[in-house]
Amino acid sequence: MSLPPNKQRSQRQRKKMHIGEFQELGFEYVIEFKEKLSPDAQEALMDQFLTEVVVPRSLMLGGWLNEGFVTAYPRGSATEEDRKAVEQWLKEKIKGASVQVSELKDAWYVQG
Repeated sequence: MSLPPNKQRSQRQRKKMHIGEFQELGFEYVIEFKEKLSPDAQEALMDQFLTEVVVPRSLMLGGWLNEGFVTAYPRGSATEEDRKAVEQWLKEKIKGASVQVSELKDAWYVQG
């Protein structure tokens, strides 16, 4: 869904549409593995990712180990600090893989 046309809206409308001062930000990550991981290894690594980074930072994740989108839980925006923490954790724990983490972007509307 692209960003709604720019026009005058009430605070209630902006909040409901997650725009203006109510915009919520998140970021994507993509991991390209050099070696294929077994399903059990993927699940163990994902569990570790959730318990060590995502949950303690009050974030939520859509996706799986190879790619996903991260934003704040239950509402709000992920921060640049959250983005850097996720990137650092992924690069440290998944050796030999290519890890790409996007800049913060609108979590509700596709830019483009």
